[in-house]
Amino acid sequence: MGEPTHHYMSEYARKVWVAAGIIAATMAIMAALWFGFRVLLMVFVGLLLALAFSLPAGWLCRHSFLSRRWALLVVLLVLTGLLAAFSVNFAFSISQQFEQLAKTLPSSLDDLKQTISQWPLGSQFIERISENSASEGVLGNWSARVSTVFSTTLGALLNVVVVVFIGLFIAFDPAIYKAGVLRLITPSRREGAADLLDVIKRKLAWWLLGRLTSMSVVGLLVGIGLWMLGIPMALSLGLLAALLSLIPYLGPLFSAIPALLVAFSIDSTAMLHVGVLFAGVQALEGYLVTPLIQREAVSIPPGLLLVMQVWLGLVAGLIGVLVAEPLVVLGMVLTHRLYVKGWLEQRGHALERTPKPATDK
Repeated sequence: MGEPTHHYMSEYARKVWVAAGIIAATMAIMAALWFGFRVLLMVFVGLLLALAFSLPAGWLCRHSFLSRRWALLVVLLVLTGLLAAFSVNFAFSISQQFEQLAKTLPSSLDDLKQTISQWPLGSQFIERISENSASEGVLGNWSARVSTVFSTTLGALLNVVVVVFIGLFIAFDPAIYKAGVLRLITPSRREGAADLLDVIKRKLAWWLLGRLTSMSVVGLLVGIGLWMLGIPMALSLGLLAALLSLIPYLGPLFSAIPALLVAFSIDSTAMLHVGVLFAGVQALEGYLVTPLIQREAVSIPPGLLLVMQVWLGLVAGLIGVLVAEPLVVLGMVLTHRLYVKGWLEQRGHALERTPKPATDK
């Protein structure tokens, strides 16, 4: 009686320790993910940057006698030359326009307040806004907030440098990182894992191509449209619209606000024209450019993307908002390949092949 009881207790203790170890390991992994979430997002941005470098380098390698590393070096030299040429020709003008924009927006906000106060119930609306300290901070302390942003420029530049180096290291030798990931998979599943990585690369490449195309189209059309309407600082406002269009749905709204305020400093008719311009450009981008590219990528439900943008923005700040869309693309690919096709469909096929028990007549 004593030996079986002792064996039962030792087996029970072993199960308890295994369960406690699993719980502790899970909590440690969750804590590491939570505290290192920003670092993981930076690594993900580095992977996207490596993909951006690899796409033109791969095309050049396939259509020339250059090896992949030499093709990547040529791409980097071309990009550096274009950036230097842009800086020489436009950087000073754009910096002046942004300084002028920083001076114009507060006065335009004051003019807008005065105009709204002349409307019926407008003065009550302004008083309600003024009573709200958060809104007053956004409207009245705009210059202070701008200086706060510039005070964190050094930290942002360091993050950019880290992301660029991550992208360069991975772009120069992606095979070693892919092989390292595959070695973590059991040998029987490595072929499927390699195929999954190729699918993820292709989907993210098409997403990246679509987003860069969208940014170029938006920036070009907005800049030319504002210039034709005679709006000051058209170049900087077009560049701002192109950069903010990296953030779907929310970015176009943020980019339209400065342009509308600058136009309002001229007159209300110019503000109306600028609003029509932004609405037309976003309609063209949303219903023509993006759907053509997303046919080869992943069709993302707008509601899911907005939820992810808000959640990642609250958790990780600006970098979370920027990577929300590619993370949704990654999540949808993994869900479809691992859960839907890898488990649900296989389980359904297994149940269909299972012979049904005979029933008595």
